[in-house]
Order: sequence, then C-alpha cells, then structure tokens
Amino acid sequence: MIKIKCFLLILLIATSCTSQKVVMYYYNGLDLNSNSTWGSSLQIFFLENRDMMKEVITDKNLKNEISIIKEKITSKNRIIVPDDGNYTFAFINKKDTLFADDRLEFWRYKDKGVAYKLNDTSKNIILKHYKLNPNQQ
Repeated sequence: MIKIKCFLLILLIATSCTSQKVVMYYYNGLDLNSNSTWGSSLQIFFLENRDMMKEVITDKNLKNEISIIKEKITSKNRIIVPDDGNYTFAFINKKDTLFADDRLEFWRYKDKGVAYKLNDTSKNIILKHYKLNPNQQ
C-alpha cells in the first residue's frame, strides 16, 4: 500500500512538473478582409498562413510571465474591456490563447485585457525569435 502511495506521489510530481507547450505566433500582416489583425478578426491566428511566424517558447521565465499576464487578466479586480485594437502576437497554450499588441504592452484574453509591459529580458527573447529591432517596437 505504501509503495502505491509513493508511486502515485512521484507520478503526481512528475506530471505537475512537465512544462506545458506554449506556441508564439507573430503576424504583422492583413486579415482575410485586408485589414490589420483587429480584436474582431483574431481568427487569422488559427488559419494556415504562410506569412505567419511560429515559434515554441522554451524559456521558462517567459512562460511564467505569460501565465502571470493571463492571471492578471482573469482576476476580477483588473478587468479592462479591450477596444478593437490591433494584435500582432498570439501565445497559444492548449486551448488558451493570449494576444498582444505589436509593442507587447497590451494583452487580451477572450473579452478581457490588461496593460502590462514585459520585462526587458522577456521582450528581447521574443524580439530575437523574430529578428525584430526592440527600438522599432
């Protein structure tokens, strides 16, 4: 009986420690209606598109910061109803998607949002993946 409990405990620890896959998409183009990727047309991130860049996030600190942003959005005292702004980034973790503007300063999850500036390290990791100049953002 004790062996089973130990095995279950180890299994629980192992499964909780496995990192979840977060995929970052970058699309600074036009949607199907030749408009920018507005909040009302975010489905563009879920369509096959040759112009869209895709990268799996491996940096644990960046993954953690993305989780913190989502938590801030979903907390009841920080709700901001976003306007129909332009979004350039999508961070997809299973069925959850967090969208960000081109400056990585406004974040949207479902119909809620928050103004949040990434720390410089996280922002530089993202910009490095897409070879974007931090001064242009």
